[in-house]
Amino acid sequence: MNILFVRLSYIGDILHATAAARWIKQQYPDAKLHWIVTPSMAELLEHNPYVDHIIPWERDEYEAHSKKLHIPTMWRMWWELRDKLKPYKFDVAVDVQGRLITGLVLLASGAPIRLGLGGTKELNWMFTNYKAKPSTDHVIKRYIEVAKLLNTAVVEHSGLTTSATVIADDEKPCIVNGSSGKRLYHMDFFVPSNLYAWAEEQWASINYDTSLNRGEVDKPLRIGLVLGTSWATKEWPQEKWFSLIKSLQYRANFVCLGGPKEAIQYKPLMDSITADGLDKIMLNMLGKTTLQEVGALIESCDVVVTADTGALHIALALNKPVVALFGPTDPKLWGPLTGNFKVLVNNELDCLGCRKRRCPKPDQYCMSGIESVRVKKAIFELIGDKHGKV
Repeated sequence: MNILFVRLSYIGDILHATAAARWIKQQYPDAKLHWIVTPSMAELLEHNPYVDHIIPWERDEYEAHSKKLHIPTMWRMWWELRDKLKPYKFDVAVDVQGRLITGLVLLASGAPIRLGLGGTKELNWMFTNYKAKPSTDHVIKRYIEVAKLLNTAVVEHSGLTTSATVIADDEKPCIVNGSSGKRLYHMDFFVPSNLYAWAEEQWASINYDTSLNRGEVDKPLRIGLVLGTSWATKEWPQEKWFSLIKSLQYRANFVCLGGPKEAIQYKPLMDSITADGLDKIMLNMLGKTTLQEVGALIESCDVVVTADTGALHIALALNKPVVALFGPTDPKLWGPLTGNFKVLVNNELDCLGCRKRRCPKPDQYCMSGIESVRVKKAIFELIGDKHGKV
């Protein structure tokens, strides 16, 4: 059975979908799962044993032409995609994104069986013939419900060559805020083993700084700080990051993670850190890493602090303790589902989860109202107090 799995972008969304891909491969181990993805995101799926083949496709280029109504170019790109997918002779296509563009990918696949989300917009429903029930559950659970439609499709299409294996939903328990959670919902991300040594080399560039008078702290904590997000409204203010670093300077080393955008945006924070002499305990990796290198650095951390952004889900997939800061997005839908984590929100507001990219209120209080002292407390609630007193 040849399966095309469709989740084109972006970091968090792709990692959310890895649980559904794993379910398919565990239930149907003889099936070949081909994942079509934006080229810049393909790195997330490399070394994933549940993905047999990665098919890159320029989704962003197609979307750019779509916004400008470049119909001839869109038509040409779709036909090129159809020709690219035709040799695979797909039996099944699984769309967990639910957009018009992914519906067009289903159509280009030529697969007679097309699974998708229920209640979608942008005419996506026209391209699927098996639909999961509309749901407001966590996105990972919704994706798995789409994958489970494959069981019904297999029964109704006797011509499919399958070898099904029943896997228990909770095959391996995960820690979820101190309680047991189902392995079924855990995300997958695999770091190449050679990058672990590379990560250690980065940390080795930080010399033990006796001027900080760290006292009895023989081995400082390694704390990952994920700066910036795709929305301005999801970002934790720079002065809060600085306050957190200052409060932990005697017992921790830090690595700042982010892309080229964050390297520019967070220069004021980096300048403040340097001016205060804290650059001696800081790895500034903003704009300097691949996704897999980000994973290796996160893997080497004791704990990660992050807002709602892609690296949050990398950390969760790698089973690292995570303090997650949420405001305009709802953690019940998009936040941590399995792993060792603390979710912090500003409980004083009734507009949390508004999904607005521009906040109509002054000072974007949903994020600025999360104080650094709460974050510090959450860190030690997660990992314990093994590195001196708070």
